[in-house]
Parts: sequence; C-alpha cells; structure tokens
Amino acid sequence: MMRVAVARAVSIAGHPVVLLLVAALIAASTRGASLRQLWLISGALVTLGVVVLGFSWLQVRAGRWSHIDASVRNERNSLNVFLGVLCLLGAVLLWFLTRRPYMSLGLALSGALIVIALLIARWVKVSLHVAFAAFATALLWPIKLAVVAGVLLTAAVVWSRLVLGRHVAADVVTGLVLGTAAGGVYHVWVV
Repeated sequence: MMRVAVARAVSIAGHPVVLLLVAALIAASTRGASLRQLWLISGALVTLGVVVLGFSWLQVRAGRWSHIDASVRNERNSLNVFLGVLCLLGAVLLWFLTRRPYMSLGLALSGALIVIALLIARWVKVSLHVAFAAFATALLWPIKLAVVAGVLLTAAVVWSRLVLGRHVAADVVTGLVLGTAAGGVYHVWVV
C-alpha cells in the first residue's frame, strides 16, 4: 500500500507540466533569460496547464470521461489530440510573441511528442510521463547537477508508472527513447 502511495506521489511530482516548467525555467535562467522572459515562460506553461485542466474537467462534467486523468483509451486519445494541437498552436504564438526559438521549439517538440504517441498508439501506449521526464532532463544539458537530478527523477517516474500499472516496459522504453530524441533535436536545432 505504501509503495503505491509513493508511486502516486512520484507520478504527480513527475507530471509533464511540472517537469517542463521547472526544466524550462532552469535552462532559460542559465542561458541568460531576462526576468520578463522567465515570467513569460512560467505564464505560458501555467496557462497551458490551466487550459488542459479546464478541458479535462469539462469532459468529466459533460459525461464524456469517467475521470479527469483520462485513463480510458478514447479519453486519452481525445486528451492527446487536444494537447498536441494546443502545444503546436502555443509554439507558433510564442514564436510571434518572443522571436525566441528555444522557447517555441520546446513547446513544438512537446506537441510533436504527443502527436507521435497518438500515431503509434496502435502498437504501444507511450508513457508521456516518461517521455516528458526524459525531454525535460535533456533540456537541462549541460547543467551537470540538474541533469543528474533529472535522470534520477526520470528513473523514479519510470518506476511509478510501472508500479501503478499504467504502463508496461515497452511503453516506458518508448517514452524514454522519444523524450531523449526530442531533447537531442532541441539541442541540435538551438545550437
């Protein structure tokens, strides 16, 4: 019972919105982002989180979903379509507002991760928690201490998703590969 409670806490702490917000702020601040830019990053990600929570709440209230976490396949699919579109549109909006490629690219790659997960859902239920944990960790490169913390947190998220029975090994491995690849694309593109 304690193991499941810890796994649930890790899953919440390792939620993609939380990890991306923290990683984006750490990465941006070490790259010389202004206070205004840090507030913009925070505001954009918190706004996305609130919009997603609102969308999820409305789905439950309308009777289309049984629970806000979208655990059932059709619920998860509709959530991921919404998330993918939201991230991609958000990336375009951020580009026009800031002209900072690293900010909009991070959001665009987030949308791409979700779209890829949708496209391969027939074969594997990609763990987006794991994919985003790996992506967030990659965004922290080359900040050594932050990367080590990210790797440890990613390992904990992998463990939690397996303990909670949300995913099988193939799901978390695919998430690791996709998240790490997105991080690699980010660094190649920005550099």
